[in-house]
Amino acid sequence: MRVMIVDDEPFIREGLKQLIVKLPYDCSIDAEAENGIQAIKQLKETKVDLIFADIKMPGMNGLEMVEKIRKYNLSDARIVILTGFADFEFARKALRFKISDYLLKPVQTEELESILKSAEDYYSERIREVYSKQKTLLMDILTDKQCEKAVGTELVTDMLTKQRDINSLLDEVRKNDEARQREKKEIGYEVDEFVKEHYKENISLKQISEIFHVNNVYLGQLFKKRHDMLFKDYITSLRIEDADRLLLTTNKRIYQISEELGFASVDIFISKFMQLRGITPNQYRIKKRMQNEEDQ
Repeated sequence: MRVMIVDDEPFIREGLKQLIVKLPYDCSIDAEAENGIQAIKQLKETKVDLIFADIKMPGMNGLEMVEKIRKYNLSDARIVILTGFADFEFARKALRFKISDYLLKPVQTEELESILKSAEDYYSERIREVYSKQKTLLMDILTDKQCEKAVGTELVTDMLTKQRDINSLLDEVRKNDEARQREKKEIGYEVDEFVKEHYKENISLKQISEIFHVNNVYLGQLFKKRHDMLFKDYITSLRIEDADRLLLTTNKRIYQISEELGFASVDIFISKFMQLRGITPNQYRIKKRMQNEEDQ
């Protein structure tokens, strides 16, 4: 997606750019402007798909800019208004100008990602709709000889060419989606292997995201999708599974197992163990060993 950022604060524009390019969406920052006047001028020369615009700017504010864009059909891009809490009611009024969404400052990564995903889904659906309409029209012409004679062979040939172009575009969208899914699986697998090797250490999602050069919010969402639990809970589950083994196969004391598995204190270890097993580590050890003796 081609993105335009309109804000009179340079650090806001730069910060938003950095967030957008880090997220796993096919976005390029094709235009920037300090106010609505500059943005209007650029839109006459540059086509974009998504516009982020601040409400309060000198010269021409965000709402005035959006009103002109819609009135003169300068762009059919989705528009997201940037606003502070004090401007919230002001932003709500902007909805009548067909604004897609608003984003509160300071921008939160989760909210930005939600907006980018919504925009990506919107444009993917639009491409599919265009393809479907073109395909239906083309099939009607090809199955109606009288219609073909009326519109002429050249027009039918032209439509066939356009249909091939649309098919190529859809193939590109599909390939991009497949590539993104493969990338998610590869990153997910590599992170899983890393965590299994280092779960006893004091590791955080932020540290892992830096190691694998991905956004930590995105990594957290990917992790939850793969394991149906938060990262910290998965670390705890791995440690408790290892605690089960150590309790049954060694005579190590509870505090020794706690330290070996990386818990901050023995009290935290016992508390986490009870949450997952329903009994204390010592009770678990006694119970399991008694069961093993009865089975023998």
